[in-house]
Amino acid sequence: MFVCRVLHHHEPGNRNVAELDKFDYRLLELLQENSRMTGNELADKVGLSSAACLRRVQRLRETGVIERDVAVVSPKVFGKRMMVIVLLTMERDRPDRYILMREEFAKMPEVVQCHHVTGAHDFVLRIQVSDMEEYSAFVERVFHEPYIKRYESLAVLG
Repeated sequence: MFVCRVLHHHEPGNRNVAELDKFDYRLLELLQENSRMTGNELADKVGLSSAACLRRVQRLRETGVIERDVAVVSPKVFGKRMMVIVLLTMERDRPDRYILMREEFAKMPEVVQCHHVTGAHDFVLRIQVSDMEEYSAFVERVFHEPYIKRYESLAVLG
């Protein structure tokens, strides 16, 4: 599983950036790997007392640095063993469709993540399916719309 690393810089003039020190960054890295670590486990890895770690974690939650704690459910439990990354390009004369597409993707159980992006493509989708047959049915159902210019499928190997 990919773990997002916390950036260690502040943008000049951005007053919404929380003041974080090296202990906060280390706590955030650890909690992204396992948000259920105890105060003692955090203390052993961070070099602060258990109470200090728990106070910092509470502050990170209260200030919105930590937005939420989630459970990552294995798609294999539900027979969804295949992941496909899709690069989707829309017709440029239909920007009104972007919002509608995001709303539609949010309703589709196969779409695990949807990112509206800049660059050559308009969307990056992470699709979770059981096999190529299920993905093919998804493609037939979703990517036939006239406002979709092209899509590129990348089967994830590991």
